[in-house]
Amino acid sequence: MTDLIVTDRLTKHYLVGQQEVPALTDVSISIGRGEFVAIMGASGSGKSTLMNQIGCLDTPTSGSYRLSGVDISSLSSDALAQLRNREIGFCFQSYNLLSRATAMANVEVPLIYGGVDRSERHNRSAQVLAEVGLAERRHHLPSQLSGGQQQRVAIARALVNRPQLILADEPTGTLDSRTGLEIMALFGRLNESGITIILVTHDQTVAGFARRVISLKDGFVIDDRLQDNEAHVRDRQALLRKVVQA
Repeated sequence: MTDLIVTDRLTKHYLVGQQEVPALTDVSISIGRGEFVAIMGASGSGKSTLMNQIGCLDTPTSGSYRLSGVDISSLSSDALAQLRNREIGFCFQSYNLLSRATAMANVEVPLIYGGVDRSERHNRSAQVLAEVGLAERRHHLPSQLSGGQQQRVAIARALVNRPQLILADEPTGTLDSRTGLEIMALFGRLNESGITIILVTHDQTVAGFARRVISLKDGFVIDDRLQDNEAHVRDRQALLRKVVQA
């Protein structure tokens, strides 16, 4: 497995008034292509800061980050924006959908930024909405969709540029238990198709779908472990059965 993400002593400090507050300290991790990783930690542990670094949404105070072998610090702001749009799909707890746009129009947004022509936008948006089970709801507004359906629209939007990496920040945080399991089962299927999935969560059940868990505390990595063992597989299968039987 080749590395998709490599950080070397990645550090991020924020200036609060006159005081420098550390959010990440000396984080050195590598994540291979096709991995499914959960980043866990209490509030203030640095997990969202790490997600922002991996997503090229923020720059480190020191240390380095390489995505697909490219040193992110060497890229201009325009090149970073193009890389985010082309290589990374984002899913957020609050969905971040345009309230006055249909599901299809929301999914098309990354394609518009990428300069894709209208016909191709429509075709690709319809395809990914079908892949997440929303073919019949593509002309509905977010207000006409359930929370789980809105998150599926957000996932379709993340998929439409065919990224190699999806970053999900508390993707089930506002959903009921059954819908949350359905969304995690969808992430599992996407990972099986070869997409690298990294999600931030505080929920052990959600983290149970990941093959690997990285735990943070006070900006430090305190644990990095694989879950790919017989007990984990049984637990994950039990969760999926709950979805089917509910």
